[in-house]
Amino acid sequence: MKTDPIAVLRTRLLSELPDDIALARDAYQRLATDAAGIMDAKEFSAHQGACKAALGHLESLIKLLRWACEGAGHASDGDDQDVEGSSSVESLIADARHKLKSDA
Repeated sequence: MKTDPIAVLRTRLLSELPDDIALARDAYQRLATDAAGIMDAKEFSAHQGACKAALGHLESLIKLLRWACEGAGHASDGDDQDVEGSSSVESLIADARHKLKSDA
């Protein structure tokens, strides 16, 4: 009997991604709090770009987790829907995006 490599990948992702998402979230929170320091316009622009990149990374990890959940028979929230409050990570992303837009 052959093992489906996609099923193996999904199982691995289901076990590893929650921790990866938590680490990425923590890194984003540290990065975002760096804004408390006084920055000139160039530094602020670079900082905002870094925050956006971190959010993109978090979003990609969440999409991978959704894909892994779908294949494993777990319920999914839907791919690219804006579902605020469905999890602490998605809520963090929504809040951060809102703050970045209001600072722009």
